[in-house]
Amino acid sequence: MKGKIKMFNEMRKSLENLLRLFSNKWYIFISQAFVLFFMKYSLYFLNIERSIVEYLMLVSLVFITCELGISKVRFFKLHRSYVFTFYSILTVGMILNSLSYSYFGYPGISIFLPVSLITILMGTTAGISSTYYFSLSSAIILNYSLKYSLFFLFVGSLTVFLTRRINKRIDIARAAIFVSLLQAVLFAINENFFIPISTYTNIVRGFLNPILSSIITIGILPYIEYGSRIYSSIGMLELGNLSHPLLKQLSIKAPGTYYHSVILANLAEAAAEKIEVNPILARVGSYFHDIGKMKKPEFFIENQQLENPHSSLHPSLSHIVLNFHVKAGSELARKYRLPLLIEDIIKQHHGVRIQKFFYHKAKEVNPEIKEEDFRYPGPKPQFKEAGIIMLADSIEAAIRSIKDPTPSKIEEMVTEIVNDIYNERELDESGLTLKDLELIIEEFVRVLVSTYHQRIEYPREETKNNLVTLKESIEDESEHNK
Repeated sequence: MKGKIKMFNEMRKSLENLLRLFSNKWYIFISQAFVLFFMKYSLYFLNIERSIVEYLMLVSLVFITCELGISKVRFFKLHRSYVFTFYSILTVGMILNSLSYSYFGYPGISIFLPVSLITILMGTTAGISSTYYFSLSSAIILNYSLKYSLFFLFVGSLTVFLTRRINKRIDIARAAIFVSLLQAVLFAINENFFIPISTYTNIVRGFLNPILSSIITIGILPYIEYGSRIYSSIGMLELGNLSHPLLKQLSIKAPGTYYHSVILANLAEAAAEKIEVNPILARVGSYFHDIGKMKKPEFFIENQQLENPHSSLHPSLSHIVLNFHVKAGSELARKYRLPLLIEDIIKQHHGVRIQKFFYHKAKEVNPEIKEEDFRYPGPKPQFKEAGIIMLADSIEAAIRSIKDPTPSKIEEMVTEIVNDIYNERELDESGLTLKDLELIIEEFVRVLVSTYHQRIEYPREETKNNLVTLKESIEDESEHNK
């Protein structure tokens, strides 16, 4: 009796785990059902038992090749949009391949289109995961052919390698040419050069497939970026154009903040390159990180000319104003559909740090005031580029307080600020290692020393007595005209 109860409990737990898995990953089960339907449509037959087995194979394939891969990519944990966009491209790509196979045979299967889109938008790891999925799932269409699986694996791997660092649209077309040549060679080997008409037809189709796919990729990329707010490096560079409406408004309404953002971008980009993360994201994120300040620019010291309005405010109100620029910035990011990661940078570049000046000012009035009442809303930086911008933001603001910025003073201040932020544990969730921080300090110092180096004071020549000044010349000319 006890054995039966134990077995029943184990079955109940297994069923609960299965239901929990389905509720959390429902999109996988539904997407693969669509894929299988179109596979069967392309093959013109339906065997219920075989279809169930193939459906379970497809679902297992997704968990093995995709879920394990993308679970290592930090951005997939931050935003569901990455997950849904990834599986949408995966599903639509496989459906198109199934339909294309029914009309053009195996040369109609496009690996370049979905794999290049995923790699360009989400990185190398996601691209490799999608390559495994397409190479193995396409074998189901082709009667479980190992030869074609290996063939598509080669094509997908080359696609990932060539599109992993795309910064210009022409680079996509260039990558497609190389993949086209590989496909043409592989198709020629596969056909053994027999039956000339079908052989040459398949070779031509194999060659044209990636080229046509690249045209679709270039055309559809902006729509995916705008809809998902997941931007490629190409889209990021377009946003980084200083003629963007938000940046133009910032330069007019808060010129001091704009100038600060441009200098910050140079620091962040250099540091990102040094530790081999995305320098384009670091630069463009720096441009937009303080766009919320243009709502109340006079409350930030870089935009103040005469008096400081905080002098007449209670510290708690000043705290609210400072927090407001983070909230206003994230609202503007959503309104203008800036990338999700840039909105994250706007929220995270202050982390949950204490606004020390206003906290100490409030403590003079009320000694029982709590630190939590004067913290930024956060969260802490969740990825390396956001952590770099937090460090660069604090350093760029502090470095201007040095009266005589010698290399030793700059290095001392940079090291002190980085250590303070690290000891406050603001970088715990960013993924930055101690080795990364050493390299970042080194790069910050190099850039700042070259920016604030001492300049030669040129001797001023005395004006000769017989030399007519500009003012006198203007006066003489006006009298002459009269």
